[in-house]
Parts: sequence; structure tokens; C-alpha cells
Amino acid sequence: MNPIRFAIPKGSLEIKTRAFLERAGIDPLGYADGSRSYRPELGIDGVVSKMMRPQEIPYLLQAGFFDLGISGVDWYYESEVSANVEDLLDLGFGRVDIVLCVSDAWDDVRSARDLFSKFVDSTGTQPLRIWTEYLNLTEALIREHTDLEPSLYSPYTRLNVKRSGASPIAIFHSFGATESKPPEDGEAIVDNTETGTTIRANGLKIAHKVLEGSTAHLLANRRAMRNRAKRDAIFRVRDMLAAAAPTMVEAEPVFGHI
Repeated sequence: MNPIRFAIPKGSLEIKTRAFLERAGIDPLGYADGSRSYRPELGIDGVVSKMMRPQEIPYLLQAGFFDLGISGVDWYYESEVSANVEDLLDLGFGRVDIVLCVSDAWDDVRSARDLFSKFVDSTGTQPLRIWTEYLNLTEALIREHTDLEPSLYSPYTRLNVKRSGASPIAIFHSFGATESKPPEDGEAIVDNTETGTTIRANGLKIAHKVLEGSTAHLLANRRAMRNRAKRDAIFRVRDMLAAAAPTMVEAEPVFGHI
């Protein structure tokens, strides 16, 4: 059998993932220890690992380039991969909320409904500009509260869609420092936050929780799980990690509602 390919997160989840693996009895050599390698040794027979960004892992699993991966459940839902990627286990670390934020000076905006009413129902010519890395979650939020198709602005040709008519809502693809965009370049953001400190430091406030309590999850390619040998190896890794995890995944995450 070819070895199971296991994508583990590089970046913001890296140190917490290492600590979790150690609690599960795994010594990840070359991971979050100053090594320059992107291919740590986990010491698990039949499993090879590679470091990838959490944002990349769900869609790489969907495409079959990896069999197993760890990523935030926010990116699992943002990537819309549930048809081909199984959510196996809530690992319980790396908790963040995905939030809609506006200027703290806007006393009349205390919810998503308030924000959309302020712009969509107004007669002004300025569209509501929302900056985010979470394009799909943000569009779903807009469709939940309005009957509008937002314009999408991104350097990627297939995403850069200006729909017919002048939409009063525009989503801008952010590549970081999202909280810096208002007030000059946008009216709102959808971003992740652990404590809210950076949001408050930039004169913003949380108006709505789009996805509450996103944590790191163990994910698996569904096709790999239909292969008996791979399935056994995947479940062996799952069982190792379950010893350090709070609970098995059984319920849908809590999405924010007004």
C-alpha cells in the first residue's frame, strides 16, 4: 500500500498542533522546532506528512493530493468540500470566531441586519464594501440577510465577477491585515479572531458572529476511506489523536444568528 499522505498545518496553528501531537504520544521531528524542512517525521508506520497552510488543506484533500489533514473547521466550510472530505474529529485547539466587524463609532449598527439595512435600504451611491479572506462564508451571510448578489473583487479571473446591475454590496478579497481596511477602503470586514484585541485596536467592533468556535479538525478524503488499507491507517491515526481530543465530531458547528 502507498503510504497515507498527511497534511499538517504550517503557520498560525503550527505550535498548537505540535503540542497536541505530543499530548497524543506523537513526537513530530522537524515540526515547529526551528527546522526548515516541510516534511516532518511523525513516527507513524505507513504515514508521511507535509506542512501546508490551513487554508490549502481542505481543497487539497478534496482533490485527492492528500488522504488526511488537519485544518480549522472554518476553512473546511469556506472551501465547501464536504461532499468529498469527511470531518472525522474535533481536535479542540486553535479556537477562533469568524466575525463581521464594523466601525466602533457606528452606534446604529449592532447586528448584521443593521449593517445591511444601513446600506442596502439607503438611497446612497456608496456600496457596502466588505473585505475578507472568507469569500464563500461572506457571500452566504449576505444571501442570508438580503436577496442580492454581491459583486466580487479578486485578482483571480474566475472570482472577479461584476454581476449585472450595480450591486449595493461588494466583497473584496483580502490577503491579510484585513482589520486595517476600514474606514478608508471599506465599511466592514469578515475575519477570524481569538481574543478581539486586534479588532478593538483598529477601532472596530463585532456586529455578528458568522461562525462561532472554529477549532482544528482532523479531515479525510472520502475516496481514501473507501480503500480498506487506507481506511485502516486513517482510523489508526484518528484513534491516536482521539486520545488527546475532547470529543468525536457528531454535530454541525454553531453558525451565528441574530
